[in-house]
Amino acid sequence: MCPEVARLLQSYLDGEIDELKARRIERHLEDCRRCGMKAETYTAIKRSLRQNRPSVPADTVERLRAFGERLATDEPDDEPADGSAPA
Repeated sequence: MCPEVARLLQSYLDGEIDELKARRIERHLEDCRRCGMKAETYTAIKRSLRQNRPSVPADTVERLRAFGERLATDEPDDEPADGSAPA
Protein backbone atom coordinates (compact mmCIF):
# COMPACT_ATOMS: atom_id res chain seq x y z
CA MET A 1 0.00 0.00 0.00
CA CYS A 2 2.87 2.43 0.68
CA PRO A 3 3.86 2.81 -3.01
CA GLU A 4 0.24 3.57 -3.95
CA VAL A 5 -0.11 6.10 -1.12
CA ALA A 6 3.20 7.71 -2.08
CA ARG A 7 1.96 8.08 -5.66
CA LEU A 8 -1.39 9.58 -4.58
CA LEU A 9 -0.39 11.53 -1.47
CA GLN A 10 -0.12 14.99 -3.06
CA SER A 11 -3.44 14.55 -4.86
CA TYR A 12 -5.01 13.36 -1.61
CA LEU A 13 -3.71 16.36 0.33
CA ASP A 14 -5.00 18.68 -2.40
CA GLY A 15 -8.45 17.03 -2.27
CA GLU A 16 -8.16 15.85 -5.86
CA ILE A 17 -9.03 12.15 -5.52
CA ASP A 18 -12.31 10.32 -5.19
CA GLU A 19 -13.88 9.62 -1.79
CA LEU A 20 -13.20 5.87 -1.80
CA LYS A 21 -9.46 6.31 -2.41
CA ALA A 22 -9.35 9.14 0.13
CA ARG A 23 -10.83 6.88 2.84
CA ARG A 24 -8.35 4.11 2.01
CA ILE A 25 -5.46 6.56 2.22
CA GLU A 26 -6.76 7.99 5.52
CA ARG A 27 -6.86 4.51 7.04
CA HIS A 28 -3.37 3.79 5.79
CA LEU A 29 -2.02 7.07 7.17
CA GLU A 30 -3.45 6.18 10.59
CA ASP A 31 -1.68 2.79 10.57
CA CYS A 32 1.59 3.59 8.76
CA ARG A 33 3.87 5.86 10.75
CA ARG A 34 6.20 6.58 7.81
CA CYS A 35 3.40 7.62 5.43
CA GLY A 36 1.64 9.54 8.21
CA MET A 37 4.80 11.52 8.91
CA LYS A 38 5.20 12.29 5.19
CA ALA A 39 1.63 13.56 5.06
CA GLU A 40 2.19 15.73 8.14
CA THR A 41 5.42 17.12 6.67
CA TYR A 42 3.81 17.95 3.31
CA THR A 43 0.86 19.56 5.08
CA ALA A 44 3.20 21.71 7.19
CA ILE A 45 5.16 22.76 4.09
CA LYS A 46 1.99 23.70 2.20
CA ARG A 47 0.70 25.67 5.20
CA SER A 48 4.01 27.52 5.50
CA LEU A 49 4.05 28.36 1.80
CA ARG A 50 0.49 29.70 1.97
CA GLN A 51 1.28 31.87 5.00
CA ASN A 52 4.55 33.23 3.60
CA ARG A 53 3.46 33.74 0.00
CA PRO A 54 4.82 37.04 -1.27
CA SER A 55 2.38 39.35 -2.99
CA VAL A 56 2.91 39.71 -6.71
CA PRO A 57 2.11 43.04 -8.36
CA ALA A 58 -0.93 42.90 -10.67
CA ASP A 59 1.05 44.22 -13.66
CA THR A 60 3.53 41.37 -13.26
CA VAL A 61 0.73 38.83 -13.29
CA GLU A 62 -0.75 40.43 -16.41
CA ARG A 63 2.62 40.40 -18.21
CA LEU A 64 3.06 36.73 -17.35
CA ARG A 65 -0.44 35.90 -18.61
CA ALA A 66 0.15 37.79 -21.85
CA PHE A 67 3.49 36.03 -22.30
CA GLY A 68 1.84 32.63 -21.71
CA GLU A 69 -0.85 33.44 -24.26
CA ARG A 70 1.77 34.47 -26.81
CA LEU A 71 3.61 31.20 -26.21
CA ALA A 72 0.40 29.22 -26.64
CA THR A 73 -0.41 30.91 -29.95
CA ASP A 74 3.17 31.11 -31.24
CA GLU A 75 2.96 34.91 -31.50
CA PRO A 76 6.33 36.69 -31.59
CA ASP A 77 7.55 38.13 -28.30
CA ASP A 78 7.83 41.88 -28.85
CA GLU A 79 8.68 42.57 -25.23
CA PRO A 80 12.40 42.96 -24.34
CA ALA A 81 13.84 40.36 -21.97
CA ASP A 82 14.35 42.99 -19.24
CA GLY A 83 10.59 43.70 -19.10
CA SER A 84 10.90 47.28 -20.29
CA ALA A 85 8.60 48.75 -22.93
CA PRO A 86 9.31 47.72 -26.54
CA ALA A 87 11.58 50.08 -28.47
